[in-house]
Amino acid sequence: MNRVHPLSEAETGALERLHRETDDADVRSRCDMILGSNAGLSPPQIAERVRFSRYTVVRYIQRYEAEGLAGLFTKPRSGRPPRVTAKYQARLLETVEQDPRSLGLPFSNWTTANLADYLAQQTGIVITPRQVENYLKANDWRLRRPVRTVKHRQDSELVAEKKTDH
Repeated sequence: MNRVHPLSEAETGALERLHRETDDADVRSRCDMILGSNAGLSPPQIAERVRFSRYTVVRYIQRYEAEGLAGLFTKPRSGRPPRVTAKYQARLLETVEQDPRSLGLPFSNWTTANLADYLAQQTGIVITPRQVENYLKANDWRLRRPVRTVKHRQDSELVAEKKTDH
């Protein structure tokens, strides 16, 4: 089965719509494979156009025949489950909002290394400081070095007077 069955207008429309609306370049290429096959192109001709091997083209034609549009999407792969849970992420965001000294820690500002160590002690989940940084970044957080000033110790009247002297 190296060619797709003759597609109805509804099937062609669904493929064209998916091609237009998806952000996944692989899915777009797979739509091109099916539409090319429907237009009468052979798998080697389609492979040349989409820059995949003819075996890949045949595999996705077969998957489309068996599963329809769902066959064009990448299937989840097996692997180790994520170490960080949703509960850990929530705890990370709660913790970064708190002052470290209020938690009995000997420093005033969080670093990703300090957060990773503290949360490893609290939750038992060990991740790298870089991973902590990535989770914070995904939640619009940035840890930066604090800016030190002496404004709180300055006499505001004296500062105003100096500014008017110029």
